[in-house]
Amino acid sequence: MQERTQQDYEINKFDLPDMSHREIDDLLKKQLVCRISFNDQPSPHMVPMEYYYFGDTMYFHLTTTGKKMELIRKDPSVTVEVDWSNSDLSDYGSVVLKGRLIEVTDKVERNTMNVAMSTAVKDKLGIKGLLRIPLSKKGIDYLSASNIPLVLYKLETREVTGKKAH
Repeated sequence: MQERTQQDYEINKFDLPDMSHREIDDLLKKQLVCRISFNDQPSPHMVPMEYYYFGDTMYFHLTTTGKKMELIRKDPSVTVEVDWSNSDLSDYGSVVLKGRLIEVTDKVERNTMNVAMSTAVKDKLGIKGLLRIPLSKKGIDYLSASNIPLVLYKLETREVTGKKAH
């Protein structure tokens, strides 16, 4: 078998069309769950997470302990991926954001986002549904009622890309 060169790949390169800023914004507003990769060795640590998108900012509630917090303390740089597709993948969109997580310490911003996030996830299935937690116990209300200590983070984005197929 003959080995392919970089030039072979560039000749046969196919690239999906870029999403516009508006398309990226729309996709991020409509979805609830993302995949977030934290820097870890020997490979990234990736988890699905609920998020809230407000303006151009993604917000996340994290528990104060565990693997994610350990990794954030070492290196707050993350990659976040959000996608959507129809059932046969003829219509598809994917957004990748790179940046770093910053704890929200401003009380007004934190309170505003906590209320907004609680309201946004109240009627959506989100990650709790994927984990089969009873529908009566979902979203931030479930975590808060469980006395699980939470901290609010936001993504300080330095790069955003979006690709689509439709």
